[in-house]
Amino acid sequence: MSSRRVTQFGERGMVSFLVTLIMMIVITLIVIGFSQVTRRSARESLDRQLSTQAFYAAESGINVTEKAISNYITSTGSTNLVAKTTCANDYSATVATGVAGGIAPLSSANKVQYTCVLVNPTPINLQFPATQTDSVVMPMTADSTLKTMTVTWSAQGLNGSSKLTCSGGTDTVFTPSGTWGSDCDLGVLRLDLLQNPGTAVTTGYTGLDSNTITMFLTPRGTHSGTKTVAFGPTTGYVVSGYDATTNAGVCSSGVCKAVITLPNNTASYMIRATMLYKEADSVSISGTTASGAAKFSGSQAVVDVTGQDQDELRRVQVRVSLTSSDSQIPANAVASSSDICKNFTILPTDSLDLSTVADCH
Repeated sequence: MSSRRVTQFGERGMVSFLVTLIMMIVITLIVIGFSQVTRRSARESLDRQLSTQAFYAAESGINVTEKAISNYITSTGSTNLVAKTTCANDYSATVATGVAGGIAPLSSANKVQYTCVLVNPTPINLQFPATQTDSVVMPMTADSTLKTMTVTWSAQGLNGSSKLTCSGGTDTVFTPSGTWGSDCDLGVLRLDLLQNPGTAVTTGYTGLDSNTITMFLTPRGTHSGTKTVAFGPTTGYVVSGYDATTNAGVCSSGVCKAVITLPNNTASYMIRATMLYKEADSVSISGTTASGAAKFSGSQAVVDVTGQDQDELRRVQVRVSLTSSDSQIPANAVASSSDICKNFTILPTDSLDLSTVADCH
């Protein structure tokens, strides 16, 4: 009788010991889990802070480089602006290699600095935003005679739109704004192109008229291949875009592309871009020459800077204008939400009798 009790008490003690051990293991695992979550949260918070500081460091490098380019253009112009293809050191536009003095840390205590500066003054494409209210005007000078020009434009606010295909309608029908916007968030890109701008301007109106074309690049209609254009009076074209990713069919995913075949007689153009119906988040223009992809000079420089704070890196790339012509100008001389009445009067003298001027109705 007594030996059975001892056995029962021993079994109960063992069960208690196992239960306690299991509870201690569970509690230990919970504590370890909470500790890892806390450490991970603290690390993520620190990484965000370091990443932000690295981004600011990269922006500082962008500002320093932009200032160096601006000073060079002010004193010399954009001709022969040198490239910088190695990361080390700051940028100098007056040194053949583009390499200036060493990069000083922005904060020696925290090792915050920008570590890499790259400058490309002859990019293979030009990029800019385009709006309905203003026009972007810039030179486009290729390294040799330009054969084709590829234009890509995208809808504004891609993530929040479901009307990014615009497959309905025909390319030559421009409906009222309210009708257009009901099923399409891609706009029409009006592109005015002037060839040999220097020569055309010096020959007056006739020269401008014979060297200009206007193109309306639309997301509607069916793309029928590369569009061939010719310069001259009364020339204008409507060009349907197509899918910039698949190179087929209509525009999709909020991006359109159109390929223009040029008359193959010059490398120098002036472009003017304006959006109709909708804003464009980005417009990109590239081209081809007899030897391959065209490189454009005198318009934009691509500045690429990497910032660092401890083990966090941030890379920033911007386009720097190399000319004052790369600017936003009003899309129209006069704009009105209603009809505009014009009266013309020939004045034989320096005085004007307002009673003879007809009223607009």
